[in-house]
Amino acid sequence: MANDGSSRAVPHILVIGGGREIPGRLRAAGAQTTFICRLEVLPSIREVERAAGVHGLAHSAPVEAWTELAAQLHSRHPFTAVASFSEKDQDRAAHVARALGLTWHSPETVTLVHDKLAMRKRLREAGVDETHNALAASAAEVVAFGATHGWPVVVKPCQGTGSSGVSVVAGPEQAQRAWDWAAGAEWTESPAILVEEYLAGSEFSVETLSENGAHQPVAIVAKHALPTHCVEVGHVVPAGLSTGNQARVHTFVRDMLTALGVRQGVTHTEIKIAEDGRVRVVETHLRPAGDDIPVLVHEALGVDLVGLLAEQTLGRPALDRLRAADPADGAGAGAAAVWYALPRFPGRVTRITGLEKARSAEHVVAVVAETEVGALVAEVRDSFCRVASVRAVASTAERALVAAREAAELIEVQVELAPEAEAEAETDVEAVSATEGAGR
Repeated sequence: MANDGSSRAVPHILVIGGGREIPGRLRAAGAQTTFICRLEVLPSIREVERAAGVHGLAHSAPVEAWTELAAQLHSRHPFTAVASFSEKDQDRAAHVARALGLTWHSPETVTLVHDKLAMRKRLREAGVDETHNALAASAAEVVAFGATHGWPVVVKPCQGTGSSGVSVVAGPEQAQRAWDWAAGAEWTESPAILVEEYLAGSEFSVETLSENGAHQPVAIVAKHALPTHCVEVGHVVPAGLSTGNQARVHTFVRDMLTALGVRQGVTHTEIKIAEDGRVRVVETHLRPAGDDIPVLVHEALGVDLVGLLAEQTLGRPALDRLRAADPADGAGAGAAAVWYALPRFPGRVTRITGLEKARSAEHVVAVVAETEVGALVAEVRDSFCRVASVRAVASTAERALVAAREAAELIEVQVELAPEAEAEAETDVEAVSATEGAGR
């Protein structure tokens, strides 16, 4: 494409990785998109034919290869912004943006957010969150940490996603199994394993828009999760917190994002609120939430987080527009929830029933099967093992949550034990508590 004045007037976004629907939102707003991603990501890029360019690199390619390729492309058709909408390769996006002199998260911020050991250290130093953690090279080091800081503890990958490899460990007799579970995690970018204090209390996520270092929490989402491996099974907006707790959460998240150097973008932060009102962070992410949470926020509150992120990526101020929105204008339904159906045991799917009955239930707006007949479903080890989702919208959070959960219970996935699944089947580490929303 010719590099003339008219082409320079069109925003040209370099997307590192995929990004699901967000690159399409950028193009719909008049931008061009070029992708640099790992080779295995190429098949998942949506509407690839509409991109200005798509370039794949091997998983093992060093950061220098990414920055050199980006510089070559930039010299021919300059980029106006760099963006990355999922954890994978956000470190590379940060180095590319710095090399090209474009604004994005700094490499230091990406490291602090992705590396949970570094994040905890920075937040302790900043006086934001005193939670302790440590690397655990063996189960014996998990036991030593528990003896020092008390039981239960949490064992998890240092850099992971989707609750993969996470265990809540009640005592030393469970340490080896939990360590092995973390070591076998699939969705992780590092072999390092962490042990940290267990955070007792109710779990929530906070969806925030940041711009020029100012942070505006948009929604607090109540989370429901399995107690042992913390796999999330439901979310509801709004969370229904008291005014005091909501204010504490907002202040905590602003202080945390500032300490980590976050200056722009949509972030998804998972927190716990203890009975005494103290707020602690579980982890945070430099991207919009998964699990349809942005959809829930849009349906419940009328705020389009993905649209705001797209506008900001195009260089258009988004924070003032968000703050000017009137929550009483009727743009949202009031509340929205999602609930997930889980396989009862691993094996091969022989039949799925109840989907239409769930779709016709009151307040239900979407039912999605996450598997199909003939597929192999694994033991519930992470968020990628769920078999169906149900989304409901209502005037109150309680109604939305009950509707989604009851409709999900109508869905039955019949499974026969397959040899390949039987080999992987394990009994879960004993649960610390039967309370939903256990800490990570």
